[in-house]
Amino acid sequence: MTRDGSPSLESHRWGCAFHSRHGALTEALHVYVQEGLAHAAAQTAGPLQILEMGAGTGLNAALALDWAQQQGRELHYMGIDLALPEQEAWEAWRDSWPQRPSWMEKAQRIRDAWAAGQRFVEKGLSATYVPGLASEVSLPSGMHCVFYDAFSPTQQPELWTSDALAPWLAALHPQGYLVTYCARGHVFRAIRALGYRVEHVQGPPGKREMLRASVVSHR
Repeated sequence: MTRDGSPSLESHRWGCAFHSRHGALTEALHVYVQEGLAHAAAQTAGPLQILEMGAGTGLNAALALDWAQQQGRELHYMGIDLALPEQEAWEAWRDSWPQRPSWMEKAQRIRDAWAAGQRFVEKGLSATYVPGLASEVSLPSGMHCVFYDAFSPTQQPELWTSDALAPWLAALHPQGYLVTYCARGHVFRAIRALGYRVEHVQGPPGKREMLRASVVSHR
């Protein structure tokens, strides 16, 4: 249970939580919905394309689709992860919420579709899960927002280099944004070295800053 009362899962392989211990829901809403999706949506009136590194529990997918539905926006999400949490673990996460949030019904249907190897589809909304190593998956283009939610550089330093970040940045729409909770200096410099604009944005509770990158020019 994280500090805002929302639950997370812990990876035995990496020895860390899937979400911020300072507040799983608070971080997801701040980093990926408010400073990512909502910020990107303000730049376009058309359908929104979202790509995520690390589909995990489907929390960010459910929150993004719930936001889009409330705003009357069409949204199509794709999440890439090596594997989803096992069903028993996912159900324990779902059942650990002190009060079942309104978007959990959508999260459940997303999970059911993904577990069956299917795409979640609802009027004007979709969510696709693609299994595989990030470095081996062919990424789409024209993404209005990229959620870069890999485990931290402490656990997975190979996912925070210029080489690893480059394909995800290249997937951006010209008016798109990549957002991540990680604001470490070497990550900031790696993005900037690739020719993208990157800024420090106020972070969620427990994190002073986060990063938001956008297209400026490609070297």
